[in-house]
Amino acid sequence: MDLSIETLKLEAFLLVLVRIACFVAIAPVFGHKSINARLRVLIAACISLTVFMAMDPDMPEYNTVFGFSFLLIKEAAIGLALGFVSSLVMSIISMAGEFIDREIGISMAQSFDINTGTMTTITANLYDKMVYLVILITNLHYYILKAVVRSFEIVPLGSFNMNIPVMYTQVLGFVIEFFLIGFRIAMPIFIAATIINIILGVMTKSSPQMNMFAIGIQMKIILGMLALAIMIMFVPNITNYLMEKMDSMLSSLLGGM
Repeated sequence: MDLSIETLKLEAFLLVLVRIACFVAIAPVFGHKSINARLRVLIAACISLTVFMAMDPDMPEYNTVFGFSFLLIKEAAIGLALGFVSSLVMSIISMAGEFIDREIGISMAQSFDINTGTMTTITANLYDKMVYLVILITNLHYYILKAVVRSFEIVPLGSFNMNIPVMYTQVLGFVIEFFLIGFRIAMPIFIAATIINIILGVMTKSSPQMNMFAIGIQMKIILGMLALAIMIMFVPNITNYLMEKMDSMLSSLLGGM
């Protein structure tokens, strides 16, 4: 029984492994801090082996050990860039949750987020968990895997060449869309808060003796929670939209490499 492995095949597999491992390290779902580090390594190895056997990528030419090390650095850069954009899209929902809590008036109530290692608001944490739950239930995490697999077709091993002007334009567009999408998700709460402020303004003019500050806080919390409960029904639609946006952003990013 011949168990020999060609050196070029092993080197090509290592390049594939580095790209996928760097992607899995920070990508949504797969890179979540609640997943054990050894399990993440196993996931990256299994995905890499499957991709390598299915695509059989060609090994780029190099001359010295430093040349191979440079190839590894380029593959790591591709994986980290794809994982960063994916996690950036998922962080939109957390930002929208913080917008909502700020409008409702409960932004001081915070909880620890194990994934980011920081304190986040309650609604941001709730939305984050619900979106991850919808992704796993509906198998939308295949969108994330499809992106990293497609990267080997668009950017073969060793062919990473960063186009600075194109990348700058894309990153700037990502940042703009980041805030626009987050604001659109929190838009119903903004509308509800604006209506409440108008009502309180009218009541202040009609009844100056009433303590509108105390009344306004209670009204904002009650109506904000009601609007939030209604918005939860649209979490699957929001999740699907975020996955489509992630796919388009990753395609644009790969186009600039």
